[in-house]
Amino acid sequence: MNIIVARCALLLGFAAAALLCPQASLAANPDKLWEIVNGECVPNMRAHGNPAPCRAADLPRGFIMLKDIVGAGQFLLIPTQRLTGIESPELLAPDAPNYWAYAWEQRRLVGQALGRRLARDRIGLEINSAAARSQLQLHIHIDCIRADLPQLLRAHQSDAPGRWQPLMLDGHEYRIMRLAGATLGENNPFKLAAAISPFAASAMGAQSLLLTGAYFDNGDKGFYLIDSPVNFERGERGNAEVWLDHDCR
Repeated sequence: MNIIVARCALLLGFAAAALLCPQASLAANPDKLWEIVNGECVPNMRAHGNPAPCRAADLPRGFIMLKDIVGAGQFLLIPTQRLTGIESPELLAPDAPNYWAYAWEQRRLVGQALGRRLARDRIGLEINSAAARSQLQLHIHIDCIRADLPQLLRAHQSDAPGRWQPLMLDGHEYRIMRLAGATLGENNPFKLAAAISPFAASAMGAQSLLLTGAYFDNGDKGFYLIDSPVNFERGERGNAEVWLDHDCR
């Protein structure tokens, strides 16, 4: 299925819409995700205890889970608060919710949709830059990662935790940070990306982030966080979604 058509079908909430939805419709309505969350899922949850068409809703913590029509197991975590995207300044507030930690908790939905348990290093959480998205409501993709990525990232398992290091992957330059611990704890990828440099916090929209779980040789669990910035000279739009495997091969 054409990916534009497929995403359009997601946003309308019906698989059959893929046959009817023109390519320009997403660009014509960049608020469709927000309309689904604010106009359907949240009201349905409050009135009936059922967040349909969303799969789950956590109103006290302020997010919903929506099945993406692209892929067998892909889900989106979407805040119930109106937030444009990665560049929203509210994400860097001292009391900002850690949507990444919430998304990691919800990763089980991917395995449930696939009918099998997925190891932590086979799951990826991702958000695109402002240049590589079609919707004006923050959403974190949760899906399988590319099969070769866990092995490629093992070269960084001895990196000092919490420090950005250069990463060469597929001939491109990125940044990677190793995080220790089975859960994110106080580690918030938005804030870690904002701390890259004095300029980074004002240029969050030019970054794309991927978080994946990891197993280290000493038996510890952790994470790898990859920052993929927009690169105008190389025509790179900041799209970390390329590291997700929507077919879950």
